[in-house]
Amino acid sequence: MLSADIIWSRALPLLKPQMTDASYDNWIVSLVPLRIEEGNVFVLKTLSTVYRDTLQRFYTSVIERSLRDAGEAEFTVRFTTEEEEAARPAAREKPVSCPTLNEKYTFDTFVRGESNRFAYAAALAVAENPSAAYNPLFIYGGVGLGKTHLMQAIGQYIFSEHKDYKILYITSENFTNDVVASIERKDRASLRAKYRTLDVLLIDDIQFIGGREATELEFFNVFNDLRDANKQIIITSDKHPKDLQTLEARIRTRCAWGLVVDIQPPDYETRLAILRRKAQEDGIDIKDEVLTMIAERVSSNIRELEGCLNRVVAYARFVNKPVTVTVAESVLKDYVGGTSHRSVNGELIKQVVCDYYGITYKDIESSRRDHRFAYPRQIAMYLARVLVDSSYQEIGDMFGGRHYSTVMHACETIESRAQTDAKLKKTLDDITEKVKNG
Repeated sequence: MLSADIIWSRALPLLKPQMTDASYDNWIVSLVPLRIEEGNVFVLKTLSTVYRDTLQRFYTSVIERSLRDAGEAEFTVRFTTEEEEAARPAAREKPVSCPTLNEKYTFDTFVRGESNRFAYAAALAVAENPSAAYNPLFIYGGVGLGKTHLMQAIGQYIFSEHKDYKILYITSENFTNDVVASIERKDRASLRAKYRTLDVLLIDDIQFIGGREATELEFFNVFNDLRDANKQIIITSDKHPKDLQTLEARIRTRCAWGLVVDIQPPDYETRLAILRRKAQEDGIDIKDEVLTMIAERVSSNIRELEGCLNRVVAYARFVNKPVTVTVAESVLKDYVGGTSHRSVNGELIKQVVCDYYGITYKDIESSRRDHRFAYPRQIAMYLARVLVDSSYQEIGDMFGGRHYSTVMHACETIESRAQTDAKLKKTLDDITEKVKNG
């Protein structure tokens, strides 16, 4: 599991749109993530017992929801204070492989196949000889194909062989946040100290720094300093460097300096091997004929593949039946090639968006302009345009009779931001999945 710090850093951007600016600044900004205790208890330190009591009463559910989305697991929040922590008996911390890496992402748990064999071999070569094999190593491919897994496996391997190495895994979005924070604090020295003293830098989804001038400049300088110092750099993206037109040309050329490898969607044999591994790891008693059916049905990416297995198993447990081909066929009857036959319309999109952000139909159709309601409204309008292909005026009618120009502006705003905003892109993907597949 990811560390408390990483999960909290991912949860904050999810929390902010769900609250007023005043509430966020007063109650959330001062919270400090301490640890994750047994039973997925997420411990946050606050300023005083008064803060603790208020947070417990009014903000527990929204924080837990954001932590779940950020960490892809269910958490129970516990608030504590400095005084309570001081009185707490010293606890033995569970050792971790490397603070910024996910323990489950190793070479041993990576399922190899024809679609990723070259990328795997290149990653292993870099892990065994950091800075000597290929620098940088650039891994690209579509969503859910294993880029992050392979990248972090490199970091885990290097850490196991070089305990003194400073290794950092970070998303491009969090790298941008670090740059922005250093500018606000007028403290670029600490940013340089954090990144330019690393032995290994793993930066995920580099495409999302495109168009952010300060971030691109800082990455350019970090890249040059690390490579000149013979330190290893590993980068992932959804496209080949030459196709990342939002990035400056000098960054694109540097990304392609070392070795560029791609990961393709898994073939049938690899999909079946992935499902077998997943079932074994989770202790699922399931016949091979069921796994075969799922592997034949789902061909888009690993995330979808494992998600369908989870749906089948969860349904079988719910109805108290064994996991059979008949049960799997029933659960996946509407699933064809990564899409669903569920009827998608504007009302369904509005409902899913309202549920996602914890607001009501009345809120999303109202004329209120505060961010908590305006932002989900824009997202719903954009998705109605993309998924239903409704006209601007039709969408305006769905949302309280708004003028078509208002809808056009909302759609253009969301589409433009999604090109460079990783959090928004993930939100759109998550909501689209819920709209299509429930």
